[in-house]
Amino acid sequence: MTAVSESADNQPSQNQPPLFQRLRADLILLSTALVWGANILVFKDAINGIDPWIFSGFRLVFAVVTLGALAWWEHSYRPPALRKRPIQVPKLICFCILSGLVYMLAFVQGIQLTTAGNTALLLASMPMWTAVLSFFFLAERLGLPTWGGLLITFVGTVLVTTQSGSVELAGEYLVGNLFVLFSAIAWAVGTVMSKSLLESISPLRLTFIAAVTTVPVHLMISLVLLSRSPEVAALLVQPKAIAAMAFSGMFSTGIAYAMWYAGVRVVGGSHAAVYQNVVTLVALVGGWLFLSEPVLPAQIIGGGLTVAGLLVMRHGRMKEERKAATESVRVSPLVCEANNDSSQMAIATPETPAKAAG
Repeated sequence: MTAVSESADNQPSQNQPPLFQRLRADLILLSTALVWGANILVFKDAINGIDPWIFSGFRLVFAVVTLGALAWWEHSYRPPALRKRPIQVPKLICFCILSGLVYMLAFVQGIQLTTAGNTALLLASMPMWTAVLSFFFLAERLGLPTWGGLLITFVGTVLVTTQSGSVELAGEYLVGNLFVLFSAIAWAVGTVMSKSLLESISPLRLTFIAAVTTVPVHLMISLVLLSRSPEVAALLVQPKAIAAMAFSGMFSTGIAYAMWYAGVRVVGGSHAAVYQNVVTLVALVGGWLFLSEPVLPAQIIGGGLTVAGLLVMRHGRMKEERKAATESVRVSPLVCEANNDSSQMAIATPETPAKAAG
């Protein structure tokens, strides 16, 4: 039984998820990017006079409650399937530290010390870091279309960001730039690390574990800062601020994180990372529609390149899937023929227990 399972797992057709699953994963990742893009607009519009550390800590409370409820629902109504491998506790701890602490702390600190344009530009490097790390540590095959899609989306994001007139790489922003870049690398490492963890734990539970183990640190920082600025408490209880924290925590940090890792489990980290550039496009269009921010022609071109990169990547991946399916069809008859030959050889073997005993 074990030999049959191992043989089946080595089949190319078994390694490639069905086309429907990959299409669904693409939709999940796209929806996640839309939520994160909307979160930027909500954050910018609702937060005024509130320390970002305080806001970040309290929104994570909403995230933990949401993820906890969803994890309980999953455990009650969708019992976990048999694990392919036991949970790797050291790797799980590293993942929680990277995604729950290092990434968020570096991002919040960096965005205070640099411009929004620098932040968007440096975060646009996430797909490149993820692709390179996936290539070296996960042995993910990255065809030319995938690399081309990553490059096109990166160029598009750079074009969108630099045309906003807010990109400054001067020395005064160097520390903030390094913090944001470090957060991008931490996110990429966490994305790559989650690939193997998702073989033994669901995306929802993985996200909940990372949140519940790290939110006390964020909440402690928020409470300390709030005690030093008691006047901020009046702003936190305003309906607009509560709605912003609820959306940012429940959807952007809660549900969207689980959706993200669900997509990563199907398509891989390097393919999923491309969708992060959609966030910039959503923030640009949303800022023009809802915040009356100007949009330059070059920014529209950059947004078009971002979408084009996604299409190039998707087209290349579909070609690879069809090629793998064709190869599996060609290999299957040879495997069956080899199995038949082995069976005939076993039957024709003159050795029998009786003769051996004699």
